[in-house]
Amino acid sequence: MAFLKQFYFFLFPMIMVTSCGALKGTVISGNLSGAENMTVYLDGVSITQQSNIILQEKIGADGKFKLSFPDGVKKGVYRLRIGEQVGELIMDGSEKDVTISGKLTDLNEFAYTVTGSKLTEQYLKAVRDYIDQKMDIPALTTYTGKTADPLVGYQIAVRLFTLRPEFLDLHKEVSAKLTTQYGDLDITKEYAMVIAQIEQQVKAEAAAAKIKVGEPAPEISLPGPDGKVRKLSDYKGKVVLIDFWASWCGPCRKANPHVVEVYHKYKSKGFDIFSVSLDGIDSRTAQRFTDAAQLKEQMEASKQRWLGAIAQDQLTWDGHVSDLKKWECAPAGEYGVRSIPQTFLVGRDGKIVAINPRTDLEQQVQKFL
Repeated sequence: MAFLKQFYFFLFPMIMVTSCGALKGTVISGNLSGAENMTVYLDGVSITQQSNIILQEKIGADGKFKLSFPDGVKKGVYRLRIGEQVGELIMDGSEKDVTISGKLTDLNEFAYTVTGSKLTEQYLKAVRDYIDQKMDIPALTTYTGKTADPLVGYQIAVRLFTLRPEFLDLHKEVSAKLTTQYGDLDITKEYAMVIAQIEQQVKAEAAAAKIKVGEPAPEISLPGPDGKVRKLSDYKGKVVLIDFWASWCGPCRKANPHVVEVYHKYKSKGFDIFSVSLDGIDSRTAQRFTDAAQLKEQMEASKQRWLGAIAQDQLTWDGHVSDLKKWECAPAGEYGVRSIPQTFLVGRDGKIVAINPRTDLEQQVQKFL
């Protein structure tokens, strides 16, 4: 079952959630042969992959251990880690006595036995049925989206189906159920944000397919450093380089001297630049700030880095815009931008004449002036 090993490196391993509603006192007892005298860790891992060890205990010479929650376990998804072996526990907060048994190597193979946690039992049964080919992908998809408890459905979705565009409908279905039943969990909000990002990726890919030489350049209308809105359409009649960049982008900054050189050489002949910055803070990062004043301070700091880069790199043209939403910048999605720097040369008629001109930028500008 080598293919199962890839699951341990999945972007969204386990997430421990800080919501309440647990009964008093929960004990997780384990008896795993092959784990003698090792250390067991019960982890919570955030969506940003920052690990959080909740409990740890030395395993006895008989392979037994106990992990205790005097105030009860909180509902959420947990990771049980012993050496390189990892098992999963899904708790609804009502558990009192949970037992884990089997061999140490059963953890990575989803073959360990759990009692006292109905959600974990449901999860393991579904995964085993899939592994043993008792359930095919369509059946597992139906179970995940329509039948399973939302926490179980979530865990199957992110572990077995992964967060790829082809499974977007399934993830949206699971997320909707998770929001209805577990709306107070951090996992619910984080999952919804990730799905929104996948949707944005899908839209960007669709947009990228439409962005072609000879097609009209989509309108861009965003505020500049002074807050006044600047529009790409205001530059019609000129040859314009649309430049998606950011102050934090090393390759962008490295390319700027050449762009500046071409600008000064041809600006008097009808060449201009419209720079769209992907500086700022996206919604996922913004959610980490519980203090609105702190978020505002960080947003202003990002804006100042943008303005500082404009000054430092001597980008003296007027066409600088940004909504300070980083990769959630709407025009970036409309132009299918997935990496920066990315540039589009637009002719006097408003149609795209070249995509990503770099070393040949000057020749392309000369050609269309």
